Amino acid sequence: MSTDHGRGGRPGGPDRSGTDQDRVACARLTMLAAAFFRDRLPGSWVPNYLEARGFSPAVQARWHAGYAPAAWDALTHHLRAHGCPDALIEETRLACRSRRGTLIDTFRDRAVFPIRSPDGSVAGFIGRASERAAPGTPKYINSPRNCLYDKSALLFGLWEARRMLSTGARPVIVEGSLDAVAVTTAGRQRYAGVAPCGTALTLRHLQALSESVDLHAVGVLVGFDADPAGRRAAVRAYQMLCQFTDKVEAVNFQPGQDPAQIQADEGPDVLAEMLTTYTRPLADLVIDNELDRWDNWLRFAEGQFNALRATSELIAAMPPSHVGRQVSRVAIRLGMEHAPVTEAVTDALSRAVPHAPPR
Repeated sequence: MSTDHGRGGRPGGPDRSGTDQDRVACARLTMLAAAFFRDRLPGSWVPNYLEARGFSPAVQARWHAGYAPAAWDALTHHLRAHGCPDALIEETRLACRSRRGTLIDTFRDRAVFPIRSPDGSVAGFIGRASERAAPGTPKYINSPRNCLYDKSALLFGLWEARRMLSTGARPVIVEGSLDAVAVTTAGRQRYAGVAPCGTALTLRHLQALSESVDLHAVGVLVGFDADPAGRRAAVRAYQMLCQFTDKVEAVNFQPGQDPAQIQADEGPDVLAEMLTTYTRPLADLVIDNELDRWDNWLRFAEGQFNALRATSELIAAMPPSHVGRQVSRVAIRLGMEHAPVTEAVTDALSRAVPHAPPR
Protein backbone atom coordinates (compact mmCIF):
# COMPACT_ATOMS: atom_id res chain seq x y z
CA MET A 1 0.00 0.00 0.00
CA SER A 2 1.12 3.58 -0.56
CA THR A 3 2.83 5.53 2.17
CA ASP A 4 3.01 9.21 2.94
CA HIS A 5 6.28 10.96 2.19
CA GLY A 6 6.21 13.16 5.26
CA ARG A 7 5.68 16.81 6.03
CA GLY A 8 8.57 18.29 4.11
CA GLY A 9 10.40 21.10 5.80
CA ARG A 10 7.91 21.46 8.64
CA PRO A 11 8.11 18.24 10.62
CA GLY A 12 5.32 18.11 13.14
CA GLY A 13 4.14 21.59 12.20
CA PRO A 14 0.46 22.42 11.76
CA ASP A 15 -1.05 22.51 8.28
CA ARG A 16 -2.56 25.83 7.27
CA SER A 17 -6.00 25.68 5.74
CA GLY A 18 -5.11 28.81 3.77
CA THR A 19 -7.21 31.70 2.54
CA ASP A 20 -9.10 31.51 -0.73
CA GLN A 21 -6.29 33.50 -2.31
CA ASP A 22 -3.75 30.97 -0.98
CA ARG A 23 -5.75 28.09 -2.40
CA VAL A 24 -6.01 29.72 -5.82
CA ALA A 25 -2.24 30.24 -5.86
CA CYS A 26 -1.62 26.64 -4.75
CA ALA A 27 -4.04 25.33 -7.37
CA ARG A 28 -2.15 27.21 -10.11
CA LEU A 29 1.12 25.78 -8.85
CA THR A 30 -0.12 22.16 -8.78
CA MET A 31 -1.51 22.52 -12.29
CA LEU A 32 1.89 23.78 -13.43
CA ALA A 33 3.48 20.78 -11.75
CA ALA A 34 1.05 18.36 -13.43
CA ALA A 35 1.86 19.84 -16.85
CA PHE A 36 5.58 19.65 -16.06
CA PHE A 37 5.35 15.95 -15.20
CA ARG A 38 3.30 15.18 -18.35
CA ASP A 39 5.77 17.01 -20.57
CA ARG A 40 8.63 14.90 -19.18
CA LEU A 41 6.86 11.59 -19.85
CA PRO A 42 8.19 11.02 -23.42
CA GLY A 43 11.69 9.60 -23.37
CA SER A 44 11.46 8.45 -19.74
CA TRP A 45 11.17 4.86 -18.52
CA VAL A 46 7.54 5.38 -17.52
CA PRO A 47 5.64 4.78 -20.82
CA ASN A 48 7.29 1.40 -21.43
CA TYR A 49 6.81 0.41 -17.79
CA LEU A 50 3.11 1.27 -17.83
CA GLU A 51 2.55 -0.39 -21.20
CA ALA A 52 4.19 -3.56 -19.87
CA ARG A 53 1.67 -3.43 -17.01
CA GLY A 54 -1.20 -3.37 -19.50
CA PHE A 55 -1.80 0.39 -19.65
CA SER A 56 -1.82 1.56 -23.26
CA PRO A 57 -0.68 5.04 -24.35
CA ALA A 58 -4.35 6.03 -24.55
CA VAL A 59 -4.92 4.96 -20.93
CA GLN A 60 -1.78 6.78 -19.85
CA ALA A 61 -3.03 9.94 -21.54
CA ARG A 62 -6.50 9.62 -20.03
CA TRP A 63 -5.07 9.41 -16.52
CA HIS A 64 -2.52 12.17 -17.21
CA ALA A 65 0.46 10.00 -16.34
CA GLY A 66 3.73 11.87 -16.00
CA TYR A 67 7.36 11.55 -15.03
CA ALA A 68 9.21 13.30 -12.21
CA PRO A 69 12.85 13.68 -13.31
CA ALA A 70 15.64 12.25 -11.17
CA ALA A 71 17.28 15.65 -10.63
CA TRP A 72 17.09 17.08 -7.12
CA ASP A 73 15.31 20.31 -8.06
CA ALA A 74 14.01 20.00 -11.62
CA LEU A 75 10.41 20.82 -10.66
CA THR A 76 11.45 23.52 -8.19
CA HIS A 77 13.55 25.23 -10.88
CA HIS A 78 10.63 25.04 -13.33
CA LEU A 79 8.16 26.53 -10.86
CA ARG A 80 10.53 29.34 -9.95
CA ALA A 81 10.85 30.14 -13.65
CA HIS A 82 7.07 30.60 -13.72
CA GLY A 83 7.18 33.07 -10.86
CA CYS A 84 6.26 30.72 -8.03
CA PRO A 85 7.88 31.77 -4.74
CA ASP A 86 9.75 29.23 -2.63
CA ALA A 87 7.30 29.67 0.24
CA LEU A 88 4.41 28.58 -1.97
CA ILE A 89 6.33 25.64 -3.42
CA GLU A 90 7.06 24.52 0.11
CA GLU A 91 3.47 25.12 1.21
CA THR A 92 2.14 22.74 -1.44
CA ARG A 93 4.76 20.19 -0.30
CA LEU A 94 6.07 19.74 -3.83
CA ALA A 95 9.51 20.38 -2.36
CA CYS A 96 11.02 20.29 1.09
CA ARG A 97 14.07 21.77 2.76
CA SER A 98 17.27 19.77 2.74
CA ARG A 99 19.69 19.78 5.66
CA ARG A 100 21.56 22.57 3.90
CA GLY A 101 18.38 24.64 3.65
CA THR A 102 17.89 24.27 -0.10
CA LEU A 103 14.63 23.11 -1.65
CA ILE A 104 14.59 19.58 -3.10
CA ASP A 105 11.73 18.06 -5.07
CA THR A 106 9.41 15.65 -3.27
CA PHE A 107 8.99 13.46 -6.37
CA ARG A 108 12.18 12.33 -8.13
CA ASP A 109 12.56 9.61 -10.77
CA ARG A 110 8.99 8.43 -10.40
CA ALA A 111 5.93 7.71 -12.50
CA VAL A 112 3.45 10.33 -11.34
CA PHE A 113 -0.35 10.51 -11.39
CA PRO A 114 -2.40 13.51 -10.21
CA ILE A 115 -4.87 13.17 -7.35
CA ARG A 116 -7.87 15.34 -8.09
CA SER A 117 -10.41 17.21 -6.00
CA PRO A 118 -14.14 16.74 -6.70
CA ASP A 119 -14.02 19.72 -9.08
CA GLY A 120 -11.21 18.15 -11.12
CA SER A 121 -8.44 20.43 -9.93
CA VAL A 122 -5.13 18.81 -9.01
CA ALA A 123 -4.78 18.55 -5.22
CA GLY A 124 -1.67 16.39 -5.04
CA PHE A 125 0.24 13.54 -6.64
CA ILE A 126 1.12 9.90 -6.17
CA GLY A 127 4.48 8.68 -7.41
CA ARG A 128 5.67 5.16 -8.21
CA ALA A 129 9.39 4.40 -8.03
CA SER A 130 11.29 2.72 -10.85
CA GLU A 131 11.85 -1.01 -10.51
CA ARG A 132 15.54 -0.12 -10.70
CA ALA A 133 15.31 2.11 -7.63
CA ALA A 134 17.82 1.61 -4.84
CA PRO A 135 16.95 -0.91 -2.10
CA GLY A 136 14.86 0.66 0.62
CA THR A 137 13.24 3.20 -1.70
CA PRO A 138 9.49 3.40 -0.96
CA LYS A 139 7.56 1.94 -3.89
CA TYR A 140 4.90 4.66 -3.61
CA ILE A 141 4.84 8.11 -2.07
CA ASN A 142 1.96 10.57 -1.92
CA SER A 143 1.84 14.31 -1.59
CA PRO A 144 1.99 15.23 2.08
CA ARG A 145 -1.02 17.08 3.41
CA ASN A 146 -1.32 20.68 2.26
CA CYS A 147 -3.96 23.36 1.83
CA LEU A 148 -5.42 21.46 -1.16
CA TYR A 149 -4.79 17.82 -0.30
CA ASP A 150 -6.19 15.84 2.62
CA LYS A 151 -5.58 12.11 2.22
CA SER A 152 -8.45 11.26 4.58
CA ALA A 153 -10.98 12.91 2.27
CA LEU A 154 -9.86 12.32 -1.35
CA LEU A 155 -10.08 9.06 -3.29
CA PHE A 156 -7.75 8.54 -6.22
CA GLY A 157 -9.75 7.81 -9.38
CA LEU A 158 -13.07 9.18 -8.17
CA TRP A 159 -13.01 12.23 -10.44
CA GLU A 160 -11.91 10.14 -13.44
CA ALA A 161 -14.78 7.69 -12.81
CA ARG A 162 -17.46 10.28 -12.20
CA ARG A 163 -19.33 9.78 -15.50
CA MET A 164 -19.22 5.98 -15.22
CA LEU A 165 -20.54 6.15 -11.67
CA SER A 166 -23.33 8.53 -12.67
CA THR A 167 -24.60 5.93 -15.15
CA GLY A 168 -24.61 3.03 -12.68
CA ALA A 169 -21.07 1.64 -12.65
CA ARG A 170 -20.26 -0.19 -9.43
CA PRO A 171 -17.41 1.30 -7.39
CA VAL A 172 -14.53 -1.02 -6.51
CA ILE A 173 -12.41 0.15 -3.59
CA VAL A 174 -8.82 -1.00 -4.05
CA GLU A 175 -5.52 -0.32 -2.31
CA GLY A 176 -3.30 1.34 -4.92
CA SER A 177 -3.49 3.86 -7.72
CA LEU A 178 -2.51 1.40 -10.46
CA ASP A 179 -5.15 -1.00 -9.10
CA ALA A 180 -7.76 1.73 -9.54
CA VAL A 181 -6.61 2.44 -13.09
CA ALA A 182 -6.68 -1.29 -13.90
CA VAL A 183 -10.21 -1.76 -12.57
CA THR A 184 -11.62 1.27 -14.38
CA THR A 185 -9.86 0.26 -17.61
CA ALA A 186 -10.99 -3.36 -17.47
CA GLY A 187 -14.43 -2.53 -16.10
CA ARG A 188 -15.83 -1.27 -19.42
CA GLN A 189 -18.30 1.11 -17.80
CA ARG A 190 -19.49 -1.57 -15.34
CA TYR A 191 -16.84 -1.12 -12.64
CA ALA A 192 -14.91 1.93 -11.48
CA GLY A 193 -11.82 1.71 -9.31
CA VAL A 194 -11.09 4.15 -6.50
CA ALA A 195 -8.31 4.05 -3.91
CA PRO A 196 -7.47 5.79 -0.66
CA CYS A 197 -4.00 7.25 -1.02
CA GLY A 198 -1.63 5.73 1.50
CA THR A 199 -4.15 5.61 4.32
CA ALA A 200 -7.01 3.56 5.69
CA LEU A 201 -10.48 3.98 4.26
CA THR A 202 -12.44 6.66 6.14
CA LEU A 203 -16.04 7.77 6.46
CA ARG A 204 -15.05 10.96 4.64
CA HIS A 205 -13.88 8.85 1.68
CA LEU A 206 -17.21 7.04 1.63
CA GLN A 207 -19.17 10.26 1.96
CA ALA A 208 -17.32 11.61 -1.08
CA LEU A 209 -18.06 8.39 -2.95
CA SER A 210 -21.74 8.51 -1.99
CA GLU A 211 -21.99 11.97 -3.57
CA SER A 212 -20.99 10.47 -6.92
CA VAL A 213 -23.03 7.25 -6.91
CA ASP A 214 -26.13 5.81 -5.26
CA LEU A 215 -24.34 3.31 -3.03
CA HIS A 216 -27.58 1.96 -1.63
CA ALA A 217 -28.67 0.95 -5.12
CA VAL A 218 -25.45 -0.27 -6.77
CA GLY A 219 -23.46 -1.44 -3.75
CA VAL A 220 -19.69 -1.62 -3.36
CA LEU A 221 -16.97 -4.13 -4.18
CA VAL A 222 -13.84 -4.28 -2.04
CA GLY A 223 -10.73 -5.42 -3.88
CA PHE A 224 -8.02 -5.30 -1.23
CA ASP A 225 -4.95 -7.51 -1.42
CA ALA A 226 -5.31 -11.07 -0.10
CA ASP A 227 -2.57 -10.63 2.49
CA PRO A 228 -3.03 -10.15 6.26
CA ALA A 229 -2.88 -6.35 5.97
CA GLY A 230 -5.43 -6.31 3.17
CA ARG A 231 -7.72 -8.64 5.07
CA ARG A 232 -7.57 -6.47 8.19
CA ALA A 233 -8.32 -3.41 6.07
CA ALA A 234 -11.36 -5.12 4.56
CA VAL A 235 -12.68 -6.09 7.98
CA ARG A 236 -12.27 -2.51 9.22
CA ALA A 237 -14.03 -1.19 6.12
CA TYR A 238 -17.09 -3.42 6.57
CA GLN A 239 -18.83 -1.51 9.35
CA MET A 240 -18.30 1.83 7.62
CA LEU A 241 -19.57 0.53 4.30
CA CYS A 242 -22.71 -0.87 5.92
CA GLN A 243 -23.67 2.66 6.90
CA PHE A 244 -24.16 3.38 3.20
CA THR A 245 -25.34 0.07 1.71
CA ASP A 246 -25.94 -3.57 2.57
CA LYS A 247 -24.68 -4.61 -0.88
CA VAL A 248 -21.05 -5.05 0.15
CA GLU A 249 -18.93 -7.73 -1.48
CA ALA A 250 -15.26 -8.64 -1.67
CA VAL A 251 -13.30 -9.87 -4.68
CA ASN A 252 -11.65 -13.26 -4.04
CA PHE A 253 -8.08 -12.45 -4.95
CA GLN A 254 -5.50 -15.09 -4.24
CA PRO A 255 -2.42 -14.30 -2.11
CA GLY A 256 0.00 -12.22 -4.14
CA GLN A 257 -2.70 -10.99 -6.51
CA ASP A 258 -4.00 -7.46 -6.93
CA PRO A 259 -5.93 -5.88 -9.81
CA ALA A 260 -2.90 -4.26 -11.44
CA GLN A 261 -0.92 -7.51 -11.29
CA ILE A 262 -3.79 -9.54 -12.73
CA GLN A 263 -4.10 -7.11 -15.63
CA ALA A 264 -0.34 -7.26 -16.26
CA ASP A 265 -0.13 -11.06 -16.07
CA GLU A 266 -3.46 -12.19 -17.50
CA GLY A 267 -5.07 -9.20 -19.18
CA PRO A 268 -8.12 -6.99 -18.63
CA ASP A 269 -10.64 -9.67 -19.66
CA VAL A 270 -9.53 -11.92 -16.80
CA LEU A 271 -9.70 -9.02 -14.35
CA ALA A 272 -13.19 -8.11 -15.56
CA GLU A 273 -14.28 -11.73 -15.13
CA MET A 274 -12.96 -11.79 -11.57
CA LEU A 275 -14.86 -8.61 -10.70
CA THR A 276 -18.04 -10.18 -12.03
CA THR A 277 -17.70 -13.77 -10.86
CA TYR A 278 -15.09 -14.23 -8.14
CA THR A 279 -16.85 -12.36 -5.35
CA ARG A 280 -18.42 -13.14 -2.01
CA PRO A 281 -20.18 -11.12 0.72
CA LEU A 282 -17.69 -9.08 2.70
CA ALA A 283 -19.55 -10.24 5.82
CA ASP A 284 -18.15 -13.74 5.11
CA LEU A 285 -14.63 -12.39 5.41
CA VAL A 286 -15.47 -10.57 8.66
CA ILE A 287 -16.79 -13.76 10.28
CA ASP A 288 -14.07 -16.00 8.85
CA ASN A 289 -11.41 -13.64 10.12
CA GLU A 290 -12.82 -13.93 13.65
CA LEU A 291 -13.28 -17.70 13.51
CA ASP A 292 -9.73 -18.14 12.27
CA ARG A 293 -8.51 -16.55 15.48
CA TRP A 294 -10.09 -19.44 17.39
CA ASP A 295 -9.15 -22.18 14.96
CA ASN A 296 -6.66 -23.94 17.27
CA TRP A 297 -9.26 -24.06 20.06
CA LEU A 298 -12.35 -25.18 18.19
CA ARG A 299 -11.82 -28.83 19.11
CA PHE A 300 -12.53 -27.86 22.72
CA ALA A 301 -15.98 -26.98 24.04
CA GLU A 302 -14.65 -23.82 25.69
CA GLY A 303 -13.05 -22.73 22.44
CA GLN A 304 -16.31 -23.25 20.56
CA PHE A 305 -18.20 -21.27 23.20
CA ASN A 306 -15.74 -18.35 23.01
CA ALA A 307 -15.80 -18.39 19.21
CA LEU A 308 -19.59 -18.40 19.23
CA ARG A 309 -19.72 -15.49 21.65
CA ALA A 310 -17.24 -13.47 19.61
CA THR A 311 -18.92 -14.07 16.25
CA SER A 312 -22.41 -13.54 17.65
CA GLU A 313 -21.39 -10.04 18.72
CA LEU A 314 -20.26 -9.31 15.16
CA ILE A 315 -23.38 -10.80 13.57
CA ALA A 316 -25.65 -8.83 15.92
CA ALA A 317 -24.12 -5.60 14.59
CA MET A 318 -24.69 -6.54 10.93
CA PRO A 319 -27.55 -5.38 8.72
CA PRO A 320 -30.56 -7.73 9.03
CA SER A 321 -30.08 -8.96 5.46
CA HIS A 322 -26.65 -10.35 6.40
CA VAL A 323 -27.62 -12.18 9.59
CA GLY A 324 -29.23 -15.40 8.32
CA ARG A 325 -26.32 -16.36 6.08
CA GLN A 326 -23.75 -15.76 8.81
CA VAL A 327 -25.73 -17.73 11.40
CA SER A 328 -25.71 -20.70 9.00
CA ARG A 329 -22.02 -20.35 8.27
CA VAL A 330 -21.05 -20.15 11.97
CA ALA A 331 -23.23 -23.17 12.76
CA ILE A 332 -21.47 -25.19 10.05
CA ARG A 333 -17.99 -24.06 11.09
CA LEU A 334 -18.61 -24.84 14.77
CA GLY A 335 -20.56 -28.05 14.11
CA MET A 336 -23.67 -26.72 15.86
CA GLU A 337 -27.38 -26.58 15.17
CA HIS A 338 -28.76 -23.24 14.01
CA ALA A 339 -30.82 -22.73 17.17
CA PRO A 340 -27.98 -22.13 19.67
CA VAL A 341 -26.23 -19.80 17.21
CA THR A 342 -29.44 -17.83 16.66
CA GLU A 343 -29.95 -17.64 20.43
CA ALA A 344 -26.40 -16.35 20.93
CA VAL A 345 -26.96 -13.65 18.30
CA THR A 346 -30.27 -12.67 19.90
CA ASP A 347 -28.58 -12.41 23.30
CA ALA A 348 -25.79 -10.29 21.80
CA LEU A 349 -28.36 -8.02 20.19
CA SER A 350 -30.21 -7.56 23.49
CA ARG A 351 -26.95 -6.57 25.16
CA ALA A 352 -26.17 -4.09 22.41
CA VAL A 353 -29.60 -2.36 22.51
CA PRO A 354 -30.14 -0.41 25.75
CA HIS A 355 -33.41 -1.15 27.45
CA ALA A 356 -35.86 1.67 27.95
CA PRO A 357 -36.10 2.80 31.59
CA PRO A 358 -39.22 1.64 33.43
CA ARG A 359 -42.03 4.16 33.68
